[in-house]
Formats: sequence, structure tokens, C-alpha cells
Amino acid sequence: MRPLSEDLRQRIIAARASGEGTGEVCQRFRVSRKSVERFWKQHQRTGHCRPKQIGGYRRSRLRPHEPTIRRWIAKQADLTLVELQQRCGEQLGIKIGITALWHRLDRLGLSYKKNDARRRARTA
Repeated sequence: MRPLSEDLRQRIIAARASGEGTGEVCQRFRVSRKSVERFWKQHQRTGHCRPKQIGGYRRSRLRPHEPTIRRWIAKQADLTLVELQQRCGEQLGIKIGITALWHRLDRLGLSYKKNDARRRARTA
């Protein structure tokens, strides 16, 4: 669900600041009572009521260790994700999920499908 627009938030705050009650404001703008209270508190605390950023702000914990991971894969190309996950935990002290690890490897261009013999699968 997308956040409410900043314009709507400002109108809610203006109505609340003019003396309207929370119930009146939530009925008028068709938003929940909790949203009106949250916007009002945020405005009082920070002076604005902008929505928070959605996505794109998390950084990978593996980013500083990319050279190490590349070295591991260059040395032993048939490492599985589970083995890499264990190495990250043991040697780097980083606990990371398989999916997060795969996404990082994919972004580095180090992820590829392997066949049963643990070799790179051929292209179709």
C-alpha cells in the first residue's frame, strides 16, 4: 500500500491545527483515526509530515567483504550457497540468509546455475 500523499497529510495537519477534532478530521478526509494522530504527532515532533522512504535504503552487510567472497569463489568455483553461508558466519562473523546471499552474488555477477556434478550448467 502506498503512503498517503504529502498534500493530504498537510491538509490533515492544517485541519487539526485549526481546532477540528481527530474524529472530525478522519471522517472528512476518509482516513483512520490512528493516521490522523500519527501525522499530528510527527508534525509536532519534527515540524513536517513527509512519508518515509519505501525500499532501496538497505545496504548489504557483505559489501565490505566482496573481495574475500570473490577470492573464495575463484579458489573453489563449486561452492554452494549453504557452504558460502557457513563461511560468512564462521570467518566473517556475518549471519546472512540464503536468499540475501544469492542476491548479493547475483549483483556481483558471481551467481550461476549448477548441475548435479557441481559444475556450471551449459546454456540451452
